[in-house]
Formats: sequence, C-alpha cells, structure tokens
Amino acid sequence: MAVLNDTTVRRARPRATKYEITCAAVRGFALRVLPSGRKVYLVRTRRDGRDVRVSIGPADAMSCDQARVRALQLLAGDAPHTPPPAPRAPLHEPSPSSPQAAARAPTFAAFARRYERDHVARSVKPRTAARYRQQLRMYLLPALGDTPLDAITPAAVEALHASMAATPFGANNALRILRHMFTKACDWGALPAHHPAPTRTVRMYRERTRERFLSPEERARLEAVLRQGEETPPGRDGCIRWSTAAAIRLLSLTGMRRNEVLDLTWAMVDARHRCLRLPDSKTGQKVVPISSHVLALLDALRSRARPDVPWVLYSRTGTRVHEASLGRAWSTIRGRAGLADVRLHDLRHSAASDALMSGVPIEVVRKILGHASIQTTARYAHLSDRVVQAAVESMGDSIVAAQGVPVVKARRGRPKRR
Repeated sequence: MAVLNDTTVRRARPRATKYEITCAAVRGFALRVLPSGRKVYLVRTRRDGRDVRVSIGPADAMSCDQARVRALQLLAGDAPHTPPPAPRAPLHEPSPSSPQAAARAPTFAAFARRYERDHVARSVKPRTAARYRQQLRMYLLPALGDTPLDAITPAAVEALHASMAATPFGANNALRILRHMFTKACDWGALPAHHPAPTRTVRMYRERTRERFLSPEERARLEAVLRQGEETPPGRDGCIRWSTAAAIRLLSLTGMRRNEVLDLTWAMVDARHRCLRLPDSKTGQKVVPISSHVLALLDALRSRARPDVPWVLYSRTGTRVHEASLGRAWSTIRGRAGLADVRLHDLRHSAASDALMSGVPIEVVRKILGHASIQTTARYAHLSDRVVQAAVESMGDSIVAAQGVPVVKARRGRPKRR
C-alpha cells in the first residue's frame, strides 16, 4: 500500500470490474476506478454504526491533495457530506474601529506576508529563508491562504501534513514553520495570547537519519581518484579541476559545511593562529581551528590566488564555485571511487566520527564543527561495525589470556550443514 498521489491516480488503468486504490497516509481515503475509465475519490467511514463510502468527487475535477484534505475533514467530522449554507452577510459592514472588526483575525495569506516581512527577512539566514518561502508558496498558502487564522482547524493541518507524507522531512519542516507562525501570531496580537494552536495535536513523521562515514580504505580510494583526476589533462575523461579536488579535501580535513568551504575567502584565513575566521556561518560567527595538513593545502592553493578574486576556490570565470557544479563533479568522483551512497555532507560526518573514535572529547568536536548544541554532535558518534567488532575481539582476547585458556576463535561464515 502506497501514498495516493496525482501520479498514482494518473497511472490507474480501468479493468473489467471496478476496483479501489487505498491511500497509506490517510486511513479510509481511496480512489475508485470504474470500467468506463472514470475515477472518483471516496472515503470509507462509519455512520450510525454502519460502514459507508462517501464520495468526495471526480478525479478530473480536483487534485489528490485537495481530495485528501476533504477526506480528513469528513473523517474528523469537521465537514459534513453536504456543504453547509453560506453565512448570511451583515446588513452593514462594521467600521475598522469597531470591536467586531478588531476581533477579526487576518487570513493566513495576509499574516504570511507579515511573517515573511517581519521575521523571515530579518531573523533567518538567506538560504533558510529561501526554504521558508518555498514551503509557504508550494504547500502552506495553497492549502490555507484564504482561511482566517482563528478558523484553521487541527483537521486541516493534519490533512496538509498527510498530503506531504511521501516526503517526511518536507512535511515536518512545513509543520515546524506553521507552528512558529502561530506562536508569532499570538506574540504579535493577530490572535489572542492563549489561542490554542491547531498544530498542537499533529505528530511529526519519523525521519530516517543517514549514518554513513568513510573507512580508511574508502578514504584511500577517494584520494587515489582525486590524484588521478588531477594528473589527467584537461578535456580528457576523468579530469578533475583543481578547485573541485581542493574542496573535497577541505571538507574531509576540516569537517566544514559545503557552503562554508565554497564561501571561504583569503581574508578569513588566519595562518598565524591556525584557524579560519568565518564571519557568518549557519550558526553565526565561527572560528574553525585547522591542522598543519590544512595549512599545507592552503599554502599550495596560494599559488592559484588571483588579486581580482576573493575566494580560495573559484570557477574558470573567476566566480564563486556553485553548489550544483560541485555536486555534479562529486557524483562522478564518488562513482569512480566506489562510494555511490556517500554524500558530500558525509565527509563532515566522517570527520566528526574519526575525531570521536580517536578519543577527542565530544565537547571539543562540537566546537570544531560549530554545533550549537551537544545533542547535534552526539548524532555523529556512531562507530563502524568493524571498529566495534575489533574492540569486542580485543576485550575477549584480554579476558581469555588472563584466564590462562588457549584462545580458540570461530571461523567466519555460516556453519556447514551435516
């Protein structure tokens, strides 16, 4: 059973008899496909003690997300099957100064404009702000834009969250933004101070975090590919540009974030104190201590510095190396090194894990990586299976040797059947 979406609906083909495709995200929500090819959204529910199917509407008249929102409203009892009558218009529009007008909450779209102007533009990093605006434009505004803030129900938020179930990270990010918007609405007086947020009962999806770091053998393979690529003449297959190889080595040696490396300028390099002084990172101003290996790499890169280019790494045209350009190069490099499942960010993960496995205290690693909290650093403290197995073997050997018993080790692999 999969999450019902527009692609599933479009690909559904008629059969000799009618059938239904059930959505895994919303219990009871389904698509009925008739032999004629007609497709209808419906929801299975109980009424008066009986199982019933309530038709939502034809698939060619609404999107799957719109139908899912309607299904959740029906299941929650917030929307009857027959649309309610329109409210009677007042005989006289209240004046803006009247208590009735003052108590009226703004629509979500109106408040979103204020939220973007007074919070996102002022208090959020540019790249994070771009993600906020994307979530608002693509998901939050289409679903809630015309609804007054005080009329947004938990069922509507649940429906929105469920419509994004195929992308748990994106769904949870949208929910976090929505929660913060309702907090700000109360702080700024758009809602009463103790207005119950409709997001309070919606549970986050479980997010599967990646736990991947490079072994010494994998690091050696990666370095071999980089060296071979640097030695390959330009224009030949396998050639790796100097700035790409240097970016990957800096990521591996420092544990810095991708954009911290790409934004690095010579003015930020403090060779005397062996550190990089970043004026504005993801967590604000940051000092990155560097090793003698990083200093040697930077000294080698000095020969490529240009007076008209501030960046340590730059493109052929003298501009900052773009994230997409580095990403495309990395896709090729990791394939040649046999590291198809390794992301650029895993190099940062690997640097943290290597430091922790070498005995560096977690608080020191936190400062090196620039994490705001120790909990974030703790996520990197995953030892590889090989390291754990070696530790267990060493412990066992010590215990058995102390007992004076000959060490007998089982062969690896499955026991043979007799």
